[in-house]
Amino acid sequence: MPAYDNAGLLELTLWSLTRQTVPASEFEVIVVDDGSQPSLAPVVEPFTVRYLRHEPNRGRAVARNRAVEAARADVILFLDSDSCAHPDLIRRHLDFHSGRSGRPGVLIGRRLEIDWAGIDVLRRGEVPDGALVGEYRGDLRDGTLGQPHARRDLARAPWLYAFTHNISVDRASVLAAGGFDQDLVHWGYEDTELFFRVFTRHGRRTDVFALDEAALCYHLPHFHPWPINLGHAGENLRRLFDKHPTYDFEPSMAGMAPFYAIRTIAQWEEALDLCRRYGLGRVDRLPPGALSGSCLLFGFGVPAAPPPGLRTADHDRPVDDTNLHLAGLRTPFADGQFDRLVNLDLWRFFGPDVLSMLLLEAVRVAAEVELVCTDLSIPAATMMPVPFIDNVDYVVRLLGPHFEVDVRRSDTSGASIIVRRNN
Repeated sequence: MPAYDNAGLLELTLWSLTRQTVPASEFEVIVVDDGSQPSLAPVVEPFTVRYLRHEPNRGRAVARNRAVEAARADVILFLDSDSCAHPDLIRRHLDFHSGRSGRPGVLIGRRLEIDWAGIDVLRRGEVPDGALVGEYRGDLRDGTLGQPHARRDLARAPWLYAFTHNISVDRASVLAAGGFDQDLVHWGYEDTELFFRVFTRHGRRTDVFALDEAALCYHLPHFHPWPINLGHAGENLRRLFDKHPTYDFEPSMAGMAPFYAIRTIAQWEEALDLCRRYGLGRVDRLPPGALSGSCLLFGFGVPAAPPPGLRTADHDRPVDDTNLHLAGLRTPFADGQFDRLVNLDLWRFFGPDVLSMLLLEAVRVAAEVELVCTDLSIPAATMMPVPFIDNVDYVVRLLGPHFEVDVRRSDTSGASIIVRRNN
């Protein structure tokens, strides 16, 4: 656990680790003092822990990497220094990893947001229960993850809820992913970004991550410098989108909370599969010369030697300088960089909230946006539970008050909606 200028909180957390149902001989505690002034050594001294310190303060990524490097066990449990452990916490994490027979794995635990009434209970070494952990004192993720469809979607982007206040992982996976990004010095996203790399390194397998509702810790009340933290989080997120310009980070860049980001990622991946299954989004459905000039294309089947001036988001081709795996909610391109943006069917798989974000970004980077429907014969109900647009006229009426909108009907069963910014 990293610690910085929080002696009182750290002491309570360390006391909670002396009351574990696992014998002390089965785990070690590593505290990294991230340049606290004064030193936290007097707080740590009464406990059997490994105490590491560096100066000056270098951030939680550096502190956690140092702890991982020093660890002697094959499994790492990250716990924040302001999060008291339930007596069974370490047992829950150990049992998960022991049951995997050496296979890589990540276990996400829960953190309950206790307030003033729970502090005395923890000081006495007791377990808060009842009203002390009820209603608004639960895990901030409970309101969404209690829904079956949200729990299902979590498997598609579990890293968005992989917070280091209570999570365990095999040490080999952390090392193979390269550890925490030490360029992220300030608060925010350094933990989820590491677990994104763990997730993708294991091929986005849905069996690597798990959530254990009984692996509990208790978040101690403390002061939050929210304006500073949120500013730092925004800076870090922009760095990460530069580092990973993929659809995974687009929802967060667009301002979505984790639950909506996970939903959007899950639906986007389903949309890609559905397009392939129904033959939608194919470049060969466009007329000759449709991609000439400065153009950004979202679709499948781009030629191996694309025309000059074409940038693409073709998920069937590898990522390179001209092809990014984006959905279009947030892009790394400059204002007005393209004459045209062409989106082949993929735009049809968004609900109205996400479609609005997609269009605002599209008209930012391109003077003209063409939303292509290559096949209007497929009813929306066929694609459920993923949203799917099958009524062009409704969309035109929806967009009319906000943009210049035209419709082009094809000779077959398709149509295009042309969108431009209002002058």
